Amino acid sequence: MLHHGGDPLDRRATARAGNGRRLWLAWGAVGLCTVVILALGSAEFGAAQTSRFLYPFLRWLVPDLSYVTYLQIQFWIRKSAHVTEYALLGWLAFRAVWLSLVLERALARIAALALALALAVSVTDEFHQSFLPERTSSPWDVVIDTSGALLAIAVALWWQRGARLPAAASVGSR
Repeated sequence: MLHHGGDPLDRRATARAGNGRRLWLAWGAVGLCTVVILALGSAEFGAAQTSRFLYPFLRWLVPDLSYVTYLQIQFWIRKSAHVTEYALLGWLAFRAVWLSLVLERALARIAALALALALAVSVTDEFHQSFLPERTSSPWDVVIDTSGALLAIAVALWWQRGARLPAAASVGSR
């Protein structure tokens, strides 16, 4: 018969099971983000295809918008999208790797693995785009994508280090 608080081994098993679900969800989010990124790299989301919607919308916002200015705005919107989508992937990858290496909290290794994953997705996306006539493939896009992931991973590292400092300080003060 179990005591009111339950068996400590059962609590550990329940915690591991909960972590397993969190782990599946974390890697599922990474997979979903990767699928979305690769879909956005398809022919349907090239500059010419998105211009059908973006140009009329920007002309509605700014009626005297010149086409040259539009092209500059479009360039910055597209590059900002690269940074944003890979920042999300970097953050999700950091979390998934963090949960996967539950016993090993080496932040530099976790960050490196998360960045490697984002870099692999970026290279795959650009390689795929090199075969599409509607798209342009560029090593600079890999740099932009990786910088977005690196930015999010740096924030995640800062966050994790900040979360660990109070615990370490309280242990040292005993």
